[in-house]
Amino acid sequence: MKNFYLHLKSTKSIPTVFCLFLILFSNQSFSQKNELDVRKLNTQNFPEVTGKLWVRDPEGVKTEHIQFFEEDKPIMVNFGSFEKVDSFAKNKSILFLVRNSGNQEEMNWYKNVLINAIKTGDIKNGDKIAVIGFSCLINKQILFPNKLNFTDNTNELISRVNEISNKGKKEIFGRVQTHIAINEALQLLEAQNLNIPTGIFVISDDQSMPPLLTGELPGPRSKRLNVPIYGISFHKKSTFYDIKELCIQTYGRYYSNTSNKVELASKEINLYLSNFIERHSGLFYPFTYQSTFEKDGKNHTVKIDSKEGQSGFSLAVPSKNIIEIISDNPIISGSFFLLFSGVAIILFNIIKRNKIKKNELELQQKLQFEEMDKQQKNAEHKLSNQETELQKLKEEEHRKEELLRLQKAKEIKQKEEEVQLNKMLERGNLPWFEFRFGEETGSYQIQSPRISVGRDAGNTWVINHPTVSRNHFQLTFHNYSYSIKDLGSSNGLYVNGDRVSEIELKHGDCIQIGEITLSFHI
Repeated sequence: MKNFYLHLKSTKSIPTVFCLFLILFSNQSFSQKNELDVRKLNTQNFPEVTGKLWVRDPEGVKTEHIQFFEEDKPIMVNFGSFEKVDSFAKNKSILFLVRNSGNQEEMNWYKNVLINAIKTGDIKNGDKIAVIGFSCLINKQILFPNKLNFTDNTNELISRVNEISNKGKKEIFGRVQTHIAINEALQLLEAQNLNIPTGIFVISDDQSMPPLLTGELPGPRSKRLNVPIYGISFHKKSTFYDIKELCIQTYGRYYSNTSNKVELASKEINLYLSNFIERHSGLFYPFTYQSTFEKDGKNHTVKIDSKEGQSGFSLAVPSKNIIEIISDNPIISGSFFLLFSGVAIILFNIIKRNKIKKNELELQQKLQFEEMDKQQKNAEHKLSNQETELQKLKEEEHRKEELLRLQKAKEIKQKEEEVQLNKMLERGNLPWFEFRFGEETGSYQIQSPRISVGRDAGNTWVINHPTVSRNHFQLTFHNYSYSIKDLGSSNGLYVNGDRVSEIELKHGDCIQIGEITLSFHI
């Protein structure tokens, strides 16, 4: 505000002063809409109302300056101590505005401060960070580049700091136009529609031109967009139109130190980055008060007035329950009770007579249904017996057909096995397995074209060992070819070291089942 008043004094134009004051106050009024907000309202114990008053100012407010009004009547509100917001956003969006100074010493200071902060600061995956240089208006452009390009890559950000455009080095009277740069940066951020906490960090000195601004000023615009301004300034002997007051008004922070040490300034930026989301989230003030509204089931507006601005909220007042209605209107309630009692007696008698008639009719219908049901059950029982006899005949016929089919299949299988067994004997001997388990060895002669091996007693070759499955594998001979198949064993079937599900066997193949080793011989 100090800078604004200085500029008004320099213009010496009353109409201009008047117009600018109108713009200032209209924007200030509009900007207050995000300063206060009521959340987590509870009217369960109405007329007691509880909730939390959210305030944008991270430094807190004086609750004694906050007044609630119900229909323009002031309400006594009890506030508790402030609380931090329950949960914070995971990411943030920061725009670094870096002065493009013609003084190489200053320019190096800006870049070194920012680069050190980027290297060590709180920049997380998903953050939106941008770097833009500024100085003064050149061909109606003050930001270089004049568009936003966000990233969370620190190496990319450092590259952008080092490549700040030299177009902005031209200066007017040795000062830049910081306030205009901030205003245009706010316009760029507004167009982005960002849904995460957003702020502007200005890295500059405080020797700027008078803020020749029209339209919405940076202060009100910053508060309307909820974008705080943070300032990190290169200290000089004299300052003009600094942004310290703008930082305070927009809930940002301001830093300047006479030593101009890079490490201190970088450390301050890191502190701002680490606390940014928490400060941006504001504070909660729990409150409780006794409402003066009648229970009418309607929504009422409660106004809030404070030094931070005006706000309000809609209070959903519950309706009266039946007991409250009766207690508030005893005469009318008594008349309704008598009328209701008379009507109830008449209805009771009508219902009683109708119920007797209904019971008689239901009893008659029940007897008829029971007789019909008895006849139906007798018929169903007779039909069921007939169906049972018929089913038995069909099952017996099916059983005979199945036995005949199985007998034929068995005969075919036996003939086939005889054929295959004769082919096995063509070599002059039957194949065999040699087995080894630890120090124990032996052999097993294969006397059938199909054998099964496992612990179960139903197998052709029973091997009673815990590492052998109940049904481990099957050996099949068909037309001079032997094949082995895993029957879903737990420890698997291995032939010559490879686990297999089914494979053709050759003379001398080594088979592993559990801890037992077999060798196949023809």
